[in-house]
Amino acid sequence: MDTLLDKIRQGDRRSLARAMSLVDEGGRAARALKDRLRTLTGRVPWWGFTGPPGVGKSTLLDALLSTLRRRGGRIGVVAVDPTSPTSDGALLGDRVRMMRHAVDREVFIRSLATHHYEGGLSDATLHCARLLEWAGYERVLIETVGVGQNETDIASVADICVLLLGPGYGDDIQLIKAGLLEIADVVVVNKCDLPEANRLLKEVREELSAGGRESVRNSADEKPGNSASPAGVEIVGLEAKSGRGVEQLLEKLLALDAAARGAEQRESHRRRQLLGEIERSALLVCAQALERQLTSPVAAELVAQLERGERSMDEVVNTLLTPVTNETTRETY
Repeated sequence: MDTLLDKIRQGDRRSLARAMSLVDEGGRAARALKDRLRTLTGRVPWWGFTGPPGVGKSTLLDALLSTLRRRGGRIGVVAVDPTSPTSDGALLGDRVRMMRHAVDREVFIRSLATHHYEGGLSDATLHCARLLEWAGYERVLIETVGVGQNETDIASVADICVLLLGPGYGDDIQLIKAGLLEIADVVVVNKCDLPEANRLLKEVREELSAGGRESVRNSADEKPGNSASPAGVEIVGLEAKSGRGVEQLLEKLLALDAAARGAEQRESHRRRQLLGEIERSALLVCAQALERQLTSPVAAELVAQLERGERSMDEVVNTLLTPVTNETTRETY
């Protein structure tokens, strides 16, 4: 393990890719590596990008990578994709997305399958981001899989959360009223060349104002790159495909990042990150243990007893959960 970490620290991309595969596959070695990484990292900015499918997250990250690279620095990207039904791997590979950065030695892009995890991320996302930090990348960008209204795991992982929305999806109002808007530090409305974008920007602003997260705006101009003056939330309109407004977004991200670099803020975020990791690990352990219980002879007998009215549902559930809570977690997280 020490040899692998040393090689990663020295810039060996092959060792970095190997370690990422290790934490993605799980097992005893992966658990040891995860435990080491927790104490070695936590100092580099992590920016999370989330939003519904097809809204342009990868296009925005591609444009943002180009803008960041013009300023210098090494950038790591973790992109979470849907799971292939045949291989159980990422449905899109890192050679498919952000192609123009594939040959840049100062950029490392890793695609991860969700492996059917809920929340918009995969279990390995956090650990791959830590590996990128350990490898010396100065900023880590995390792209979630296309998410719905309540898939908000990115909030417990990233220092800054960017919610990307686009006009013309037919469910704009419901989406912006959901949990995704509550976790956003920046709301980006993409495709501002479309006429419906102004309406979406207005709806976002009204929803934030109603929740007390945005202050009064002095100008009604909705051109790409302009934003409101929010209390805790920035609003940016841009066109990711053309790059218009991306520089303005980057400036706002850098300003937010500088504000979040204080010792107190970093400590608070690290605690939130670790609590989120504990919660995801505990849910995974319980789900695996419960699945084993449900296929046991005991479960079959409990179903029969429930059907005959000999036991209540509460009794059946408690009987099944008792051995679940007693199982060791050493071999499962």
